[in-house]
This record gives sequence, structure tokens and C-alpha cells, in this order.
Amino acid sequence: MGCRSFVVGLFLPFVAVTAARAQPILLQINPRVGDTLIVRMNQRVEMTGTPMGCPNGFATPKRNTKVDPESKLCTQPSRHMTTMMEVFSRAIVHKTSKEGALVTTITDSIRTSVSSGNAKNPAPTRVRSTNDEIDMRVAKDGGAEVVDEDASDELRAVFGQMPAVLPRKAVAQGGSWKRQMKIPLAGEAGATGLVSATFHLDSLSHNGVIAYISMHGNLSHDHMDGSVSELTGWLSGTMQLDRRLAWITDTHATIDATSTVPSGSGGPPMVVHTRVIQQLKASRTQ
Repeated sequence: MGCRSFVVGLFLPFVAVTAARAQPILLQINPRVGDTLIVRMNQRVEMTGTPMGCPNGFATPKRNTKVDPESKLCTQPSRHMTTMMEVFSRAIVHKTSKEGALVTTITDSIRTSVSSGNAKNPAPTRVRSTNDEIDMRVAKDGGAEVVDEDASDELRAVFGQMPAVLPRKAVAQGGSWKRQMKIPLAGEAGATGLVSATFHLDSLSHNGVIAYISMHGNLSHDHMDGSVSELTGWLSGTMQLDRRLAWITDTHATIDATSTVPSGSGGPPMVVHTRVIQQLKASRTQ
């Protein structure tokens, strides 16, 4: 009898943990007033342009334009560009409401580098200490809105691109939800892409504090911006939500897109392959 009680005593905590993880939970951005977060964002954008119809080694959107692969146009090398950006900033929570958290983001420094040709890791060419401030509202589903009228275009581009990614309702471990997100397209000023993504709550840490989320989706062109180029692609990545901090503390996403862009010189359209790798890490100051 004593041995049986001991076995049951070991088994009951396992049942309790399993039952708790089966319960739907809210995944929300809901920091406390006064929280200060250290945020580091790394982004790498690789772009390759090839005349439409020429061999390029990646999938090409459908287009009737044809070019003889042996033509002089196709013998020219593809155009390559790699851009890297590293942003160090702090986010200070000033106010919270049902609409979200009002946050002041102070950008301490921005490091950028650009290279053309075949260089894979361009050396930094520009490092700036800015101390620029920008006010933004971060919704509980993760979407960000710049509310500072004096914000520069550069800071709007950096901080105003965070789409809503978290579910509106509670979700159980193993559950999923879908979101549609607009993202800016590199190489096409003012153009946006539409991502139809599925998110999965893959697991919770042992104490349930960290939620591990994966995401994948397809990319298409949002022609509401008046653009005419074609676009195909995909998105894949992972996120970690610290439920105690109520903030996304780790994001790693890859966007792979192929688009056709009309030539400004009257020649055949260009097929532009873009690969964006972005990583963001956040932690509370001690």
C-alpha cells in the first residue's frame, strides 16, 4: 500500500502539469509601467537582380516576357547587393491601457553596411550614436504604431514595421492561429507585401513562463499601393514570448521573395530575388 501511494504521489504532479499545459492561455504584450527593455535588432538583406527570362537559379513569377538565354543581355553578370543593419535601443513603458502600451524607444546607435558584388559579409561603413527618441504604441497582439509626429523616416521604417502576430483569443499548447500581415518590400519604395501566416504554440518552458512559437506563411503582393510588379515567396521563423515579462524577447524570421520589377530603361523587367533575415532580442534591465 505504501509503495502504491508513493507511485501515485509521483504521478499526480505529472498529471497536474499536463492538465495545466492543456488549458488555453493568453499570449499578450502587456508590460508594466516603468519596465525598461534593452532591444537589439539585426537585419540582413540580400538582393540579386537578373533580366527577366535569363537563368537565375531561383523561381520566377509568371510573366509573358521572354529573353533568349544566349542573348548579350543574359551574358552580363547578375547584380548583387547586401545590406546589413544593427540597431541598439531601449524601450521604456510609460502607460498601459486596453489599446496597448505607450512606449518611448531611445535608439542608442545604428550600424549599417552596404556592399555590391559578391561580398557576403560587408564591413561596417556607418556607425552612428543617435539617442533619438520615438513614441509608439504596442498593441497586445504585437502590432506597433508610431504615434510621434516628429519621428524620422528612418526610425519609422525600423520600428513601425512590427505586425500583429499574437492571437486575439486564448490558445492551448499545440494550437494554432492565422494572421495576415503587411510588410514593406526591400528594393521597391513604398511597396508592401501581404503575408498569410500560420502560427503554432509549439511548447511551454517547464515552468510555463516562456512560450515557444513557430510561424510559416506565403507572400504575395499587396497591389493596394498601386504597384504593378509580381511577387511570390515565403516566410518562416520562431518567437519566444516571456509571459512573466509579457513581451516578445526573441524573434528570428526569414523572408524569401522573388518579384518582377519593370525596367526604368525600357528593357525587359528585372527578376529580383530578396532574402531578409531578421533577429530581435529583448531583455529587461536589472
